[in-house]
Amino acid sequence: MKRELIYEAVRKFNSLGHECNLEISDKLGMSKLQLNQLHYLKVIDRTVDITFGKLAEILKITKPSVTEIVNKLIKLDCVEKKRCHMDKRIFYIKLTEKGRNIARLQYLAEQRVVDIIFTVYDDEEIDIFIKLIKKL
Repeated sequence: MKRELIYEAVRKFNSLGHECNLEISDKLGMSKLQLNQLHYLKVIDRTVDITFGKLAEILKITKPSVTEIVNKLIKLDCVEKKRCHMDKRIFYIKLTEKGRNIARLQYLAEQRVVDIIFTVYDDEEIDIFIKLIKKL
């Protein structure tokens, strides 16, 4: 009986996380993004001063393929190209605010779950929740 109640609680908690993920995704307009494009945004977000060549190297694809990817992401308002001040032939790929938010979706969804927890539980319940989760 207790095992089934734990399964139910875990499913509910997972469902809450999934709902928050969908809510944030909808707000960011992610429905137009493909899974591989989300991966590209995460790579760009993690890499300082990323160029077309560096992105091609990381993704193990050709520079023309990177150009195509970046152009699609520009149309989706997720990235922009910035010319290097020192060498005008080099362009850096930068995330827009929308792109940065999408790349950090998991963190934003976690923030939403925490916000919900703070609205549902009082301070004592939150302390108990923290204590129980830390034991896992």
